[in-house]
Amino acid sequence: MRVQVRRRHPKVIAAIVAVTTFGAAIVAFVLAERLFDSRPDWSTETHCRAEAPVPVLVTTLNGLATGLLLAAGIALLCLLMLMLRYPSERSALAVPLTAVAFVLSVLFMFGAGYETVRPEPASVGFNPCGFSSR
Repeated sequence: MRVQVRRRHPKVIAAIVAVTTFGAAIVAFVLAERLFDSRPDWSTETHCRAEAPVPVLVTTLNGLATGLLLAAGIALLCLLMLMLRYPSERSALAVPLTAVAFVLSVLFMFGAGYETVRPEPASVGFNPCGFSSR
């Protein structure tokens, strides 16, 4: 008895990889932000330093999000090349949407990477020493 396995088209595989890695990156980045915002008040620990202490898990999650966004960008680039090489009737709409998704993924990757290198609290008007800048 032989089992027949249905093979998926490379476009479908690239799209699935892009969507799942982008979704996982969003989840990792949101978890990192929640962990960073739920810390106790850091100003008593730092004695008015310009940098807040960052938990290792937050840095790890931001790095994971950056790597997943890189994987999503590569998958979107592969999908874009596959759509250009093997056009279909849906390519007129799919190619520009994939290109926009690739640009957004790369920009978000740079943002997540920057947060990994230099995280700052998300509060508006953050002052490390509590003095007003006005």
